[in-house]
Amino acid sequence: MKYQSLVPNLGVKSVNETVKFYTEVLGFQQIACVPEHGELVFAIIRAGDVNLMFQQLDSLQEEYPDLKNKNGQAGLTFYIKMQDKKALYERVKDAPFLVKAMHTTPYGAEEFAICDNNGFILTITEDEDRNEQIRNYDNFFLPVDDYEGSKRFYSDVLGLTLKFEFEAQGMVAFSVGDEEPAIILKDKNKFPTAQPTLWLEVADVRMLYSEMKNKGVEFLSEPFKIRTGWAVEFSDPSGNTLGFTDYIQ
Repeated sequence: MKYQSLVPNLGVKSVNETVKFYTEVLGFQQIACVPEHGELVFAIIRAGDVNLMFQQLDSLQEEYPDLKNKNGQAGLTFYIKMQDKKALYERVKDAPFLVKAMHTTPYGAEEFAICDNNGFILTITEDEDRNEQIRNYDNFFLPVDDYEGSKRFYSDVLGLTLKFEFEAQGMVAFSVGDEEPAIILKDKNKFPTAQPTLWLEVADVRMLYSEMKNKGVEFLSEPFKIRTGWAVEFSDPSGNTLGFTDYIQ
């Protein structure tokens, strides 16, 4: 004996309104319905490998009379794993149906919860692929003794294009071709302890910080807020300075 699939069939007050919520808010697609037009009695929706069925509550109770006078929502929540949950969270974080903000659980999962139009609680999480946590080079930081002279060298001698400058902070960035990572010069008069540093873009600095700290990595500070998201720096076993950054506002 082998089970092949499990698809919840939820009794709802309005199949039409429920399908609208799941397709417009959560990005599901309707793949079947009864009838084909008008007030729906039944519908199936899908997103990736996840399927849900909705049936008009009175129709479901007619099919299964034992369901009458029972609260079908008592003690029932749905735990949904998806890819790129942060994109969905950005869409719903200010919505009135958000019931729990993004947070990290005691078992290490980052998740949030919403309430659909029928009152069902949907907890949203994601299986983080550790191979995908580190996404790309972010920037290369170089400390310089002569800020203005170094600017001229990288622009006039090397011919690099100025990407941005925060003159008051003593930082200037130069693009290298069409690549997004830049060379960022840091004025040692403003950053006296600066070291050559490679920053890597990651999915979530704070989550990766917690995981790597548990593995014994010694960070130079707690994660800190920057203009574009979060960042944190650490040293490798040879003393090279590395950094993680993300783009989570």
